[in-house]
Amino acid sequence: MLGLLQEDPEKWFKGDISDEDAEIDALIAERAAAKKARDFAKADALRDQLQGQGIVLEDTKDGTIWRRA
Repeated sequence: MLGLLQEDPEKWFKGDISDEDAEIDALIAERAAAKKARDFAKADALRDQLQGQGIVLEDTKDGTIWRRA
């Protein structure tokens, strides 16, 4: 239980850090590039793909943050 308190809260809420997290970050970066290029259909498709994997996205003024649903 005490080990839990030593975890970075942001990492804990996201779950285990893994290769899957790197894939999620890559898809989010691809989505950001699509939005910047005004390719909203692609951006929406990437968002839907992530939602299908149980990932909730939140767009903020500083970028996109994500968490597992």
